[in-house]
Amino acid sequence: MSENSPLIGHCRSAGRFRALIRNRLLLAGWRAKDLPLSPTMATTSASFQALVGPAIQQHMTQALFQADLLAGQIGGCARDAYTVLYACASFAVLFAASGVVVSDHGVMIYLLGLAELSMLLILLMTFRNAHQVNVHQRWLGLRFHAEFLRCVPLLAALPVESTTSKGQLHQKHARGQHGDVPHLKALSGKHKQINDKNLQLHEQAQQVLSSQLIEQLREVYLRDPLAYTQRCMVHANLLAKQQLHYYCLKAQQEQAIVGRSHWLSMVAFGLTLVAVLTHFFIHSPLLTVINTVVPAFVASLHGFLAQEESERLAASNRQMAIRIHQWISTDVGAPNDSDATRAHLADLVDLMMSEVQDWHRLFGEKGMYHLG
Repeated sequence: MSENSPLIGHCRSAGRFRALIRNRLLLAGWRAKDLPLSPTMATTSASFQALVGPAIQQHMTQALFQADLLAGQIGGCARDAYTVLYACASFAVLFAASGVVVSDHGVMIYLLGLAELSMLLILLMTFRNAHQVNVHQRWLGLRFHAEFLRCVPLLAALPVESTTSKGQLHQKHARGQHGDVPHLKALSGKHKQINDKNLQLHEQAQQVLSSQLIEQLREVYLRDPLAYTQRCMVHANLLAKQQLHYYCLKAQQEQAIVGRSHWLSMVAFGLTLVAVLTHFFIHSPLLTVINTVVPAFVASLHGFLAQEESERLAASNRQMAIRIHQWISTDVGAPNDSDATRAHLADLVDLMMSEVQDWHRLFGEKGMYHLG
């Protein structure tokens, strides 16, 4: 599907531009602190294999890897699009303002004009390719599928009605929340509807795969419910500790990005203020460039952060970390095939799946409707 889908067929960056801004600028030299210990991949893999068997483990691991990979590609392309928009807008201002410095050099003026025009053309082409299709909605569907696969081993130990409701929720997310209801489809009128056979076949294959895996694991559970539930609790605790480490790390990253962006904004404001005051006494083309370009770059940075939703993600990840820590700290006694144990597992499933609802509120209807 990844080779044929129009959503990523014209995008090869897969989030590299966005990662460059985040990792090389906003998180340069940053280190996380006081992170909770996370189980090793070998420990989790051994627990997973003991729970479901080597054949199902290999199948599920491959499916999860593919879902994560494709979601990362599509989400990265969507985020790279607005990164390119803000970067091109800033550099267009830079090239335009730099003309006052080389106003006596005809060749340089033409080169700067050509560079500015190139930035505007790249901006226009990026906007044209990305502003109509709601790529975030497709990303949400893939992320939901990946999270659903992580929860499938736990769902097998839950009552059938709970598993069925989660499967229906999976289908709803694959259809984009509204299916074919006209008055709900009209609420997403700004986006071009995605009518791609490869995409539809891929979504159907995801639903079939999830249903098959649940049935297979349900059979494993029914052979020995007590033994499966005991192993499931061990695996669930390891999975929860991995998730706790992940959310603590992500919350710290987003908090660091917000803090460093504020610091950069204050430095840029101070530099611009000094340049403006100096301009009253010294008339220099360089000061004109500073007065023009620095605010433009800071505005683009804040536009980038608004699309990233860093402040909201920091709060959301922090709350998820708190809730998962509380789940880990809850003592339900010795694991057994009881209502209390199943309710405890169901709480973790609800926690992990609720994150997709948060993503939907943050990113579900994001799109690029205006230039700049």
